[in-house]
Amino acid sequence: MKIVISLGGSLVTKEPVVKNMALYAEAIKKIGTENRIIVVVGGGAAARKAIEIARKKGANEFEQDIKAIEVTQKNAHDFANALGDSAEGQVNKNYTDIVSLYNSTKKIVVCGGTTPGQSTDGAAANLAKLIRADMMINATNIDGVYDKNPQEFKDAKKISMLDYDALMNILEKNEQSPGKYGLCDVGAVEILKTQKIPLIIIDGTDPLEIVRAVEEKHNGSVVGQ
Repeated sequence: MKIVISLGGSLVTKEPVVKNMALYAEAIKKIGTENRIIVVVGGGAAARKAIEIARKKGANEFEQDIKAIEVTQKNAHDFANALGDSAEGQVNKNYTDIVSLYNSTKKIVVCGGTTPGQSTDGAAANLAKLIRADMMINATNIDGVYDKNPQEFKDAKKISMLDYDALMNILEKNEQSPGKYGLCDVGAVEILKTQKIPLIIIDGTDPLEIVRAVEEKHNGSVVGQ
């Protein structure tokens, strides 16, 4: 299968960073031998800090996004190194080069953010479109989709299966700006809907949940038609 994984920066950059990078790398290598994979690495807390510093200096949202993308690129380089020989060492910054590299290798391809105005989920969705992926996995720190924010509402109910429009209705209640895209980028879901690419949202705090997502044994949410 062709798979794009949006790997939350908060997952791979938490302490101890080197050990965490290795854990996620080992999990993804388990599925990398039988599937063709692109991993888009997020920025996490460091990206949010960079955005806040830029905002305080008067930077506009475009400039704030540029700072966040720089952080994701560093994280992507670090993660490619953690994957070792299983991944291409080259980390490209634009869609054309990323897809070209993907089409020329059987190794795992790693990248960070690409374009201002979207999260790394948005970048992952665009890449899923360009390679005609069979699925996109969003590994985040929440175990799926809820009808409202489970961190704020104790009565929030988890939804195991839903369509794209239902997810967008939930996401549109969240702010969509640099560092504040919430569970997923609305623009990303719109792309996946148009391309009819299933989205699997999982609790990536357990690296092996990524493996289980591919094996259809995960405990997250499936978004599709």
